Amino acid sequence: MGQQPVTALLLSVFLGGVIPPFALSPRVVAQATPAAEPVNIAELVRARNYARQAAERVNGGLTRYRAEQSMHGPVREAPYVRNADGSYTFRILGYRVRNGVPESMPSIETVATVAPDGRTTIDYNGPIRN
Repeated sequence: MGQQPVTALLLSVFLGGVIPPFALSPRVVAQATPAAEPVNIAELVRARNYARQAAERVNGGLTRYRAEQSMHGPVREAPYVRNADGSYTFRILGYRVRNGVPESMPSIETVATVAPDGRTTIDYNGPIRN
């Protein structure tokens, strides 16, 4: 039995059968890294944190901006591409914060590239592009 049906079944059992079992769709993450080449998780976590912090800084800090949840949760769910030079590029959708509360829809897109030595550059910061 695969991980997804088990998760759905456990959710159903723990919630007292309130929800029927359902299939969870896996989130697709764009990666330039070939599947055969393993990703160093510690390196990826570090790069994700640098990218998120750069996005927070360029958008006015945590009192004015919040990055999407994928930049806080499991690292493999982060929207990243591993580049040929060993750097990582992240496309981060962000929320403006008003009166201490993030808006319900993201309105800011930040693209940040983190080099292997930790140098972070902002490639784009502005309205969400299609």
